[in-house]
Amino acid sequence: MEKEEILKKIAELIGGETNISKVDFREKEIVVSLKDAGLADPDSVCKLEFAESCQLKRGRMTIALKEEYQEEKKMAKDYKVMAESIIENVGGKENVTFVTHCMTRLRMNVKDEKLVNDEAVKKVYGVLGSQFTAGQYQIIIGQDVPKLYDVMCEVGGFSKQDAIDENVDKKAFNIKDVPNNIMSALSGCLTPIIPVLMAAGMIKMIVAVCGPSMLNIIQEGSDIYNLLTFVGDAGFYFFPMLIAYTGAKKFGANTVISIMLAGVLLHPTLLSIVNEGTPFKVFGIPMSLVNYSSSVIPMVLITYVQAKVEGLLKKYVPTVLSTVFTPLLTVLIMLPLGLCLLGPLGSFIAVYLGKFLDWLYRIFGPVGIAVVAALWFPVVATGMHLPIVTLVLMNFATLGYDYLLSGAMTGIYAGAAVDLVFALKAKDPEDRQVGWSCLASQLLGGVGEPAIYGIYFRYKKCMLWCMIGAFFGGLYCGIMHVYMYTISASNILCAVCFAGGPSSANLINGIIGCVIAAVVAFVLAWVFGYEDKKAA
Repeated sequence: MEKEEILKKIAELIGGETNISKVDFREKEIVVSLKDAGLADPDSVCKLEFAESCQLKRGRMTIALKEEYQEEKKMAKDYKVMAESIIENVGGKENVTFVTHCMTRLRMNVKDEKLVNDEAVKKVYGVLGSQFTAGQYQIIIGQDVPKLYDVMCEVGGFSKQDAIDENVDKKAFNIKDVPNNIMSALSGCLTPIIPVLMAAGMIKMIVAVCGPSMLNIIQEGSDIYNLLTFVGDAGFYFFPMLIAYTGAKKFGANTVISIMLAGVLLHPTLLSIVNEGTPFKVFGIPMSLVNYSSSVIPMVLITYVQAKVEGLLKKYVPTVLSTVFTPLLTVLIMLPLGLCLLGPLGSFIAVYLGKFLDWLYRIFGPVGIAVVAALWFPVVATGMHLPIVTLVLMNFATLGYDYLLSGAMTGIYAGAAVDLVFALKAKDPEDRQVGWSCLASQLLGGVGEPAIYGIYFRYKKCMLWCMIGAFFGGLYCGIMHVYMYTISASNILCAVCFAGGPSSANLINGIIGCVIAAVVAFVLAWVFGYEDKKAA
């Protein structure tokens, strides 16, 4: 039974849909906020086929669901139904060119946004919300999204390994789409490698904390020190290899050829030529001397153009010769394009993008970091965080650290503090349960969406206290020039992202910033409360 059918049956017994101010479909129950509780008939609601029990209290009706109707059970059975409904309402699998997912959302690129029935997608059982953001259609599912993603790839024929054919029915070029397309390309290449960055970053964090500059548990020059050092560095040094793989998947290029071209950029002979400053020509074309280790944009450009070159070659090379000559000609064409044009162009873009960000940092300084921190919650809520995360990943790849989100990390603790106050002060047992659940989700699971949608959007003061706490935590981090040296999960251990640098001062100041954010948010929420509820 779908959401709308359940709601329709309930509405008939509580004064109609016009008497409903809000409906909250939870895992094991449905909570309906009523405008006029006197119109509701809870006894009749209890007799509905899906209702285990029904309670009417202070204008809110809580309907406990029978086990077979509980979302947890239904989700386990209906991933295929969800996938089929989503695919149908986004215009069919032919309208989808790329599908991935993050912690809580399905993210897909579509050829024609007009074919997407957004309202119908939102009504699919298990969908929490949906929106177009940065050129992607994002569907909020929650922590079950990996399971749904696997089923969706199976149902829609979206291979998690092979790129979707984008050579048919493409949208007409529109200059307004260029920024979104660029961010979509970067995010599609960078998002899949976040696990590598987290693993490599945590290993580097272990070296920083346990090494000579801090705890001195691991001695410099020891085998374990050298092992962890070069393993942590490898995750960043071989960035072109990782981008070759993800870029090929994103743009539809031949994956192994892309990896080979990345190998060319990192080959010791080429690095030796660059380091010695020896002039070099590729088929007679002068090559710019660039070190591509830890680079991002060059391989993004190379895989994009490689996909176009391969598409042209497949059109003109006879099928009987294609197996041999398409890969060969692709490599021979991409060598001058990559080494003499695209690689240097990507390096140039990266350098001047870095200079632009440094200029912004010098202009706005700590206040800019604080503003980013304060706005991080609403930015995440609207799904607009991905472009910023893309820039952060590029900073890690090129600089080895990041300063854009150093303040925003303190906001995680501000949010946890507000969740704690909400759990402690909420008068309604159901709200207290929501508070503790959101607190656990943030501190243990590193997922903040339940609190954003379950508390902050319902009680605007909670969002305000989070933002103010994050602002002051971010301001301190900006003043003390705190950097992030690793990418960590957004849970209680998030502060380890500040471990690194020449001394322990960065980690200490980062922790102080987190404490400031948490204390400010906690005091504001405790003293001024969370009432003044938003209309739902």
